[in-house]
Amino acid sequence: MSLPEQNEYISARDDRDYLLEYKSIDISRLSRLTLLDVPVDNVSRDEAVACILDLIEKKQGPHHVLFIDPIKLMRIRPGKKLRFIAEQARLILADGAGIVWASEKTVAPLKERIPMISFIMDIVRLATSKQLTIYLLGSRTDHLEKVFFNLQRSFNGIRIIGRQGGHFEENREALVKEALRKSAPDIILLGMGFPQQEIWIKNNWAYLSQSIVIGVDGAFDQLSGEEKKAPDWWQLRGLAWLWRTISRPWLAGRFWATIHFVLLVWWRSFKARKRQR
Repeated sequence: MSLPEQNEYISARDDRDYLLEYKSIDISRLSRLTLLDVPVDNVSRDEAVACILDLIEKKQGPHHVLFIDPIKLMRIRPGKKLRFIAEQARLILADGAGIVWASEKTVAPLKERIPMISFIMDIVRLATSKQLTIYLLGSRTDHLEKVFFNLQRSFNGIRIIGRQGGHFEENREALVKEALRKSAPDIILLGMGFPQQEIWIKNNWAYLSQSIVIGVDGAFDQLSGEEKKAPDWWQLRGLAWLWRTISRPWLAGRFWATIHFVLLVWWRSFKARKRQR
């Protein structure tokens, strides 16, 4: 999803109605599913934004928001080195049709898939309306500057209080962490890629104050227009993750993780049907 080149971002609903709609959502009864032994929040896109608004207002952070696709899910299952990611995340959101398909086959249908880029735009619009502060961290510096420029031009009044590319040496990293601690942004969009960004969150938890930290993987590269996107057919079906796997055969680990995921879903589905007989 690209941002407009010249026009400001204009919501289909005015800001007041937009905020009132989130405020009216009852998040007290939201639930999680356990999908292949990994928790996934069963929320709609609007409910997820309402949860983040609630967390910001309660100021009990930091909180980590994780987007998962089939490959990530396979890497954070019990017994895996990255299992801590599933345990540290406050919200785990289904990004990718594979997660929705797996939930339908094995446990219960998820309310909907939550595309990461669209969700980021929701969060940015919310932050602009509420005058919340945002810190952009990750990606290449030139890509991040393009994202910053586009957001400033598209969201009148957005408060981006800091930005830093994700490739920095130890001394620079210390300055970034101190800046985060002092500025205490409401929202940190962290784009270092999985699992580097999640490991970074764990190692620097003390510097994150009460922030909502959203791992956005390569979203900055996409929003800058510098990364080749999956073709529309794949994106519309939530299969961008699969396209990346197929189009980059040198990433053999992703391919085999995808195969393992599909086979495991089929096996769990078979056992579930057998128990019902």
